[in-house]
Amino acid sequence: MPEREAQAQQLLPIGRVARAHGVRGRIVLVPYNAESDALTQVPALWLRIGEGEPRRYEIAKAERAAQGYLVALRGIDDRDAADALRGNEALVEREALPEPGEGEVYAADLVGYAVHDQSGAPRGEVVGLLGAGLQELLRVRNAGRESLVPFALLKEIDEARRRIVIEAPEGLFELEE
Repeated sequence: MPEREAQAQQLLPIGRVARAHGVRGRIVLVPYNAESDALTQVPALWLRIGEGEPRRYEIAKAERAAQGYLVALRGIDDRDAADALRGNEALVEREALPEPGEGEVYAADLVGYAVHDQSGAPRGEVVGLLGAGLQELLRVRNAGRESLVPFALLKEIDEARRRIVIEAPEGLFELEE
């Protein structure tokens, strides 16, 4: 497996850089999972700058704030440097995170799962994730078409069968046609 692919499998998306905070180079990071404390438990995060390869930054300090987390990164020492990171996706090393609890999974692990609606009808396969502010979305592909499914619609995750059941409102998949 090429090194890039191995690295990508070891990194999990955790959130997005919303903006710079103050004049000393701190950033506001909005997590995809508002309930997670993972950012306070890891020594570093990776930022995917545009479409490029992720770059590693050591965390000097991370603390909860009303908007997400205030994070100080080593080497980012002023507002301009912090502002240049705005909008970029933040990732963390899988090994630095605790194992998911009983009945929990990391969202990135859902890629490749089959998606079925509540009646059992197949609706496609999860091909990726999309962070959309306060809620992450599943990118579901079926017959060459892609639909975005909010996490709020997930009703069941069957890890053994690699299958997700969603409560699909009428028209969800037809909107993409």
